[in-house]
Amino acid sequence: MAELIVLMGPTGAGKSVQGDLLASEMGGVHLSSGNLLRQNPHAAALLADGRLAPAEEVEAIVGKAVDAIPPGQPIILDGFPRTMSNVRWLDEELPGHKRHLKAVILIELDFETIQKRLGLRDRADDSPEAVREKWDMYQQKTRPVVEHYEQLGLVKRIDGRGTIEEVQALVKAAVS
Repeated sequence: MAELIVLMGPTGAGKSVQGDLLASEMGGVHLSSGNLLRQNPHAAALLADGRLAPAEEVEAIVGKAVDAIPPGQPIILDGFPRTMSNVRWLDEELPGHKRHLKAVILIELDFETIQKRLGLRDRADDSPEAVREKWDMYQQKTRPVVEHYEQLGLVKRIDGRGTIEEVQALVKAAVS
């Protein structure tokens, strides 16, 4: 079974950038749940308002994307799982997709740094109100996911405050 590495962290932590870099390094494929959702008309409308898509919708979209990747190729998945429902989906469905979870890399970042970074991104879903709502939702819904994977010994914490290159070095070391 091919490896699946999950990148987690709050909005603005650099998951997509690091996912691209790690996939390139490993000869794998990076799947960003945010990008996948923005390509889906219904989910994109929710995101444009700063809301999160329902778990079932995200799971279906991610499952379809995973199935499109050749079975032997590693996948770097970012932004998923976000909720315990997503964790249950991964636990139950991942073997059917011929994947095993190798590691969960948690890119940690404080709220003030996130606000500064997202202010540079110029996306409709990065308004100050939306950023605060995403941060609060992350604290409420995603922390239990992190705790779950910590209990399984899969979480490796990364300080996300450095440059792209500094964080990349930490991510690579965590995966090795």
